[in-house]
Amino acid sequence: MKLTVSSNLIGIQKATPDDLPEILHLQKLAFTEVALAMDNFNLPPLQQTQDDLSKEYESGIILKYLSADEKLVGSVRGCMDNDHICHVGKLIVHPGYQNQGIGKALMYEIEKYFPACSKFELFTGEETPNTLHLYKK
Repeated sequence: MKLTVSSNLIGIQKATPDDLPEILHLQKLAFTEVALAMDNFNLPPLQQTQDDLSKEYESGIILKYLSADEKLVGSVRGCMDNDHICHVGKLIVHPGYQNQGIGKALMYEIEKYFPACSKFELFTGEETPNTLHLYKK
């Protein structure tokens, strides 16, 4: 399947520990948009701390998506459990970069890091129709 991603983006890389503060900042920015739409600011991604994110980094894979000027504009996380189920979480795209294929590209890329998975699972709220649309694709 061919992905169409805006040419002003340079792509996906594995995140490093130095990226985590910026990823957390982007996460809070992206999920604030969701919280506003849902009128609910108690969402777990908005409550996550730097320590929580560091623990996720230690136990799984965090990918980042960089723009042509090397600005972090997207991220996704994945980890595999003992039953060979890959749990995908916190797919985030900067609000100013949405609808450019970044989320789809991140989803395809995270799958490549878990070739032994028997299936992929993720969690999202029904109150976010754009997210549901992406995941159904």
